[in-house]
Amino acid sequence: MSRLTRTGGEGHADYSAVNLREALDFEPLYGDAGTAPLPPLDYAEAEDEVAAAAQAEFLSYELPPEDWHPVDALGQPSNPIVRFVDGSLATTTAGSIVAEGVRRPVLVSTLGAAELFLDERRLHRPEVGYRILVTASFISNGVPLRLIDALREQLAVLGIELIDFETSDMTTNFDILKSRTWNLLREEMEGLEKEIVLSRPYVSTLADGLLDRRLTTAEVIAQPVAGMVKRNLRQYLPDGLLPCLYRLEPGQRSPAFVIHTGGPELLSWYVKVAGVNVGPGSGLIRLAYTRDYLESNFTSEARFQEISAISRQVFSIRCREESYARYLVSLEPIVRLEDQLHALLPGVERFATRLRNHIWRGRP
Repeated sequence: MSRLTRTGGEGHADYSAVNLREALDFEPLYGDAGTAPLPPLDYAEAEDEVAAAAQAEFLSYELPPEDWHPVDALGQPSNPIVRFVDGSLATTTAGSIVAEGVRRPVLVSTLGAAELFLDERRLHRPEVGYRILVTASFISNGVPLRLIDALREQLAVLGIELIDFETSDMTTNFDILKSRTWNLLREEMEGLEKEIVLSRPYVSTLADGLLDRRLTTAEVIAQPVAGMVKRNLRQYLPDGLLPCLYRLEPGQRSPAFVIHTGGPELLSWYVKVAGVNVGPGSGLIRLAYTRDYLESNFTSEARFQEISAISRQVFSIRCREESYARYLVSLEPIVRLEDQLHALLPGVERFATRLRNHIWRGRP
């Protein structure tokens, strides 16, 4: 069951009269200055890749390692990418509560996910092509259920959905609790991305981020969904193969190899999408499909032709706006999708102010 639909066991009680300020020992906080900062989403995604149990297992899938060389990305894909999916999360610390002697942060967030379709050279978003939530969240270990229900009921009037998380590794460190709450919120955002990805199971899609975090069940691992990683901090290849990556020119790719994730096996490879010389690994992205999808839809030779053709398509829609901070590793549809998400998401500070006023001052 989604955390957003979890309810307490006290029926339809009226909690509007509960004094949450006193019952929760609520104190307002105004942002995150002077505390441990929460990471940007793309940095967190890169850290996930470093921490993941995934490992390269079959480097000779396309070519023996001793024969690895840059491969020209050529051709037209038989199943080109026509849809792009991404998510966004904005968070601020609105206050804190106390339970069992432990003060823990209350985060107010706006989170969402959206899709864009590429039709020839035109990008468009379907009317139902997005999910948006405004939430308040905290670690709820030891918080009485009646207070959680009271808070949920009162926040709903403000347009805020309550997500309460429990952790098996409780601590009294406020910043660690804040980081854990944010990580759990990011999982909620990824859940919205999954909803959108799975809503059109036969549409060829590119999801911005780690594929194994977005395709997690046996029923969907054969979907035509590519994952794109923009910050390559995990070293899947042995040292002897890194020079092959560093020799890639824009529009070239590495040979494909297998990554075992503990879930679906992935076929993955690197593509050079930009050639600005700011380092040997600049302009490199990593693409991946599930092994099930590629092997069930393409013979061996056609499989590598499709990998090259998808790489060519991705290279052709690379971001060319140098004013965009991550243009060296971004795609134009993903940049436009980020713009639309930022426009769709309501201002997080506005809802944080509503929460503080309601709980601390007793007014909306």
